[in-house]
Order: sequence, then C-alpha cells, then structure tokens
Amino acid sequence: MPLKAYFFILFMGLSLLSVAQPKHIRLVDALSADNFAKHFNTDTVQLSQLNTSKTPAGVFIAYEKADTLNFKHEFYKSFDGPGYTKVGLAFYARKGNDYQLSFKNDNAFFCVSCNNMRYYNVNASRDTVSISISWGPNDFGRSEGYYFVYRPTAKRWQLAERDNAGSDDEGTSSSEYMTYPQNVKVYLDDYDAESLSYDSTVISNQRIGLSYKPGDYAALLRSLKEIPKNSLFLLPRVFNEHTAEYFMENGLDEDQPDNTNPIHGKNVLSANEIAYFLEQTNQLDAAQVFLDKVIERFPEREVAYLNRADVFFKKGQSSYKKAEKDYRTYVALMNKRGLQAKIPQRVLKFLSTQ
Repeated sequence: MPLKAYFFILFMGLSLLSVAQPKHIRLVDALSADNFAKHFNTDTVQLSQLNTSKTPAGVFIAYEKADTLNFKHEFYKSFDGPGYTKVGLAFYARKGNDYQLSFKNDNAFFCVSCNNMRYYNVNASRDTVSISISWGPNDFGRSEGYYFVYRPTAKRWQLAERDNAGSDDEGTSSSEYMTYPQNVKVYLDDYDAESLSYDSTVISNQRIGLSYKPGDYAALLRSLKEIPKNSLFLLPRVFNEHTAEYFMENGLDEDQPDNTNPIHGKNVLSANEIAYFLEQTNQLDAAQVFLDKVIERFPEREVAYLNRADVFFKKGQSSYKKAEKDYRTYVALMNKRGLQAKIPQRVLKFLSTQ
C-alpha cells in the first residue's frame, strides 16, 4: 500500500473515532462557560466562548474543532496544528435547565491560523447577534463585523449589517459599512465567514466607504466630498471622533518630522474644511476633534472659533456656555481685523440673548 494512502486511511479512521459536540446538555450547575464546557467539550471540540441569548432563550457557543485527528494527538501540539483547527459557532436553545443544539456552523469564523486570525468574538444583544473577526499582520490588519437579526417566522438569524476596517502595507486606512434587505439569503447557521466578503451574489441595499492615509488632510477632504449625499447619514459608521483622533495622531508629515502637531500652515485650511464638512453633516464630536487642534495650533484663526461655536450650539443647551465663549472670541478677532460687517447676524443675535 502506498504510504500516502496509508496515512489517509489512518487519518480518516481516527476522525471517525472522534466525537462531535453533544446535541443535548442538561445543566445542573449555574450557567457559566466553565460549567457548560464540562458537558460540551470532547476530544475534538472545545468551548472557547459562551454568550447568553434572550431572544430566543439559549446560549451561543464559539468553539474550536479538530479537523481530522483529536486534540490529544501530538499533531495538534505542532506548528501545523492550528491550520487544521476550525473555529465555529453553535446555538443551544434553552428550556429550563435543558439546552438543545439548534445549529452548528463550522465556518462561522476562520480556522485558527487562517489569514492570521488574531481575535474573534460573538455577542448576543436582544434579537441581534454580532460576530467580530480580526485578521492579518499586526501592523496592517483588518477587522470585520457581521450583524444578524433573529426572524421569528423563519426561526433563523438573518444578515442585516456588515462592516470592515483596516489598513494596507502602504498605510492607507479604509472603512466600509453595508446594510442588507430582508430578502438576503445569508443566515447565521450556514454562512461562510471566509467567502462572504467575496460573494458577488450577496448585494447590500445601502453602503458607505471611506479611504484615506492618516495625516493627509487634503485626501481625506476629497474622500468625504465624494460620498453620495444620500449616504452621508451613515458617515458615523466609517468616521467618528475616534477615527478622527487616529487620523491626526498617526499621520507622518515630512514638514513635521517629529509629528508633534500635525496641523501647520500648509494643511490648516483642509483641516478646517474637514471640520466644517463634519459639522454640516452633524458629526459634531468628530468635527470638534479637528477644531480643537486647529485652534491649539492657530489661536487667532477666527473662522475656527465660529465653526467650533456652531458645533457647541448644535450640541444643545448644555453646551451654550462654550458656544458663547467661542462666539465672543470670534467677534473679538473679527473686530480686531476690521471685519465687523462680515459677522453673521445669527451670532450677534445669540450673544444678545446670553
């Protein structure tokens, strides 16, 4: 018998001896990952995460599963072992202390070493299950999120939203967010995480994408202006105050080698226009991140005070004192330059009421 055929038969034989996750669990102890694992774990399946669901009642189990041999075999202690370890998802419906296996999906995540998967997580909140996957090299990785909503009629969780973000080896960051119609045929119990992003038959009904290199203000401004107007309401999904801070803190600037402050004379106009764009689209916290830095670097730039005062005004009455302070600074700077006639009447009217 050829050696290759011998090993194939050996692998198949050992695989047949392995035991899959149990179909029914009666839990006597309190519900916890450790207690559930006592009943769930086998030589080929190990509980990794447990998350409780209320709609419907039950638990989601993220598990690691041996592809061929069992985890006690020396193969799984070797360098190659993780490549043959799948990471899947199961749901056990709860009735009292009994938990019945409703589905298992061996392809809900990547394999342990596939695409250098670094992190994975499942979370259930009300009727929505979110799946998170982080993969790729540490410096230029990507993160993906899938959101499935429970459909009582079908008794399945259906794909409703998806997002992904990351950077490439040239330092360009990109983010994308999509929503899906209720006729999409993608369900939590049988979707394939590795192929879903590349499946051209799965079509979203709403989408927004943004790509930029941190520190390149002009490019970010162009990208923002290229977003279709009917998609701007989705902007917080791809750019918010946290990504704004990342953009400003991680950009490399040839004119500022130490990168102590990324705002300077050559990009301050773009930075201010980005803030104005964000304020006009009601992304107030992100706009303030830019305006704070502009004012810090250029404390006599009057338009920045006007824009930041508008941000505070839009935030509501609790921020009116901050708005008043910035409007008064703006007026003083305009008076100093002899530009009183250009002060908007709305500003003077607001100040007269304070």
